[in-house]
Amino acid sequence: MVLHVAAQNWYTTDVYTSQWQAMNFWHGGLVRWAVPAFVMMSGALFLSPSKDIPAKKIYTKYIFRIFTAFVFWSLVYACRAYVKNGDALKAFAQFLTGYYHMWFLWMIAGLYAVVPFMRKIAESGTLTKYFLVMSFVFAFVLPETVEIISLFSEEYGKFAGKLAGMPMLEFVGGFTGYFLLGYFLSTAKISRRAERVIYAAGVVSVIVCVILSSAVSLAQDSPSSIFYGNLTVTTLCEAVAVFVFFREKLNFPVRFIRQLSQYSFGAYLVHAAVINLLGKMGLHSLTFCPVISIPVIAAIVFVISFTISAILNHIPVLKKYIV
Repeated sequence: MVLHVAAQNWYTTDVYTSQWQAMNFWHGGLVRWAVPAFVMMSGALFLSPSKDIPAKKIYTKYIFRIFTAFVFWSLVYACRAYVKNGDALKAFAQFLTGYYHMWFLWMIAGLYAVVPFMRKIAESGTLTKYFLVMSFVFAFVLPETVEIISLFSEEYGKFAGKLAGMPMLEFVGGFTGYFLLGYFLSTAKISRRAERVIYAAGVVSVIVCVILSSAVSLAQDSPSSIFYGNLTVTTLCEAVAVFVFFREKLNFPVRFIRQLSQYSFGAYLVHAAVINLLGKMGLHSLTFCPVISIPVIAAIVFVISFTISAILNHIPVLKKYIV
């Protein structure tokens, strides 16, 4: 929610202004870990030996629920688009692909679908480490190297991208690495020294991401998200640091977390509409100083979204299929 509030005016604000730099601080630095960390938590839960879920149940319970929720909410956002611009074809296209934040549903459904395969890998410590190394190289290092080369030469960037893609190792690409990494970190013994290194890498990654994003954006006179990606080394380090910190240092009341998590899916689905509504009311990232406005508005979005989700979760049919 913080990320999406910070992104509201990110593309249209002059990169030479302090407002854009504030957005870059929130959007590019502090909260890039959010989606990867959620995927890691999902992997820790779904790949746990104590949760042996049959393939049939994965499709009939988890993926089916994602499908019904997608259809409902995508229709809601598509109807909004049609009312706004009157273009039925564009509204239908949006219905098929989903609103900007709904890409997550396609991704997580895909990860659920490969759980039976990933579980077999997770059962072997050697295979797990091998998969994670392959994922780090082919999903993070090589693609980011290509992006960096492209900054200096588009021609060499295309050539480097072609070389990097020649092995066609899609299975270790995407978010599967995060999914397995979550399980690995949830079970691994982490020494105090390793823990400190992880935290240091996370903090340095935030700083590096903010500085490099700013430098590249200023150099090209327009916002650059090259270092913002979920599959970048800096985002990986941030996500690992946050995951390990919560595992080692923070102990929340289980009942509170379970109740909050019960409403999180619906809150995520509705929060984009809440952001749009607040924007129409004149409350957005540039209403006042973005350093303050972004977290404040995100907190408002959080409260409203979770309230709506809590209400919907008390309606039996809606609870089962759309939230």
